[in-house]
Amino acid sequence: MSNPDPALIEDYRQSHLGKGGQYDANLAAQPFDNYMAAWERRHLEEILWSIAPGGVGRALDFACGTGRITETVATFARESIGVDVSPTMLEIARSKCPATRFELVDLTSADPDVGQFDLITSFRFFGNAQDALRDAALDAIVRRLAANGRFILNSHRNPRALYARLQQLTGAADSGMDLHLPKLRALLGKHGLRIVLLRPIGAWMFRDRLMLDTPADSARARRFEALFGGSWLAPIAPDVIVVASHA
Repeated sequence: MSNPDPALIEDYRQSHLGKGGQYDANLAAQPFDNYMAAWERRHLEEILWSIAPGGVGRALDFACGTGRITETVATFARESIGVDVSPTMLEIARSKCPATRFELVDLTSADPDVGQFDLITSFRFFGNAQDALRDAALDAIVRRLAANGRFILNSHRNPRALYARLQQLTGAADSGMDLHLPKLRALLGKHGLRIVLLRPIGAWMFRDRLMLDTPADSARARRFEALFGGSWLAPIAPDVIVVASHA
């Protein structure tokens, strides 16, 4: 996958500062990243209809990037806010979501008065971030999550995914992936959150041919995502959407 190895970056916050103009195109150019992104959006919409059929009051998209997830979230919220540290990412996000308020701010080091949120999302952040940054981000998120709110994140760099296990057995170089599901569960628990829903993506994919040659909108993808979409497969899925709430 095209995501950077966190071990090679002093701080993940530095990695996308100037990449807003290329980020979406780069994601689309990577077949499996593009596949996961499409199913992330599809599952997120289904989850939001399930847990908030009447919508939510206030939603925050943490590390919103180019607004890829904000676009989906904004349709369910009466007020939506996106925050990121990259001005180039936010420039693209504003063009996609004109009704959303976007802030150039690092919530791990600043404490703006943005209030509480019924829904907070964060996609493609925790799998890439270093442990200290993960802790700082969750501190910021939990402080802003309303008592009955939901936090929805994804973890897309699972070292225990089937394809990753096979690569390890064949002697592939260490990818730097470390956020397996037990570690994520412990991390959330450390910050007073519990997992209430898991939605795996791509649990059936274990060979490069499957990962690189399966369009997200194909009948094959729809069939196998349905067959292998049970939460019990989340520990071996390359990507998983996680819904958490206050413990």
